[in-house]
Amino acid sequence: MSCKQFKKLQKIFFVFLLVACHLSLVTVVSAEVIERVVAIVDDEAITLSEFKNAYQNALRSGVKATETLKAEVLNGMINRTLLIRQAKRLGIDVPGGNEDAIVKEYIERRVRVFIRIPVDEIETFYEENKKSFGDKKFYEVKDEIEFYLIEKELNRKLLEHIEELRKGSYIRIQLTT
Repeated sequence: MSCKQFKKLQKIFFVFLLVACHLSLVTVVSAEVIERVVAIVDDEAITLSEFKNAYQNALRSGVKATETLKAEVLNGMINRTLLIRQAKRLGIDVPGGNEDAIVKEYIERRVRVFIRIPVDEIETFYEENKKSFGDKKFYEVKDEIEFYLIEKELNRKLLEHIEELRKGSYIRIQLTT
């Protein structure tokens, strides 16, 4: 083998070595999005898997699948996040840390406790809806009416409270369909 051929072979070997080294440094990556954020509530993220789980639960309850349902589910998750955060700020905790129980306790302490239905309002409701109670007397249905009116007022006040929490929070929705 001549000196020229040897140098040519050396160059080819050197190029091959460079290519081999380069290829060993470069790794072929197959990227797949496993998780993404669909909403941000202040410093907390709501992930796509959390959203899909909540959406599937809504569908299992018999609700028809619509774009409106998706928005309602996501807004419910945002509201829940806000309520849990407020509960934690107030130091509300329950055994086991069950989030449903924490939200319920927060609503009890922060909203329901301030609701009082006067007896005359209960009587007015009874008189206006007497037919629906059949032959039952006022005192037989008083507690039932009071419970209904408290729940109605609780829902109204809770919506107001959540709206205030939303106004004071940074919320960014990134859900694309």
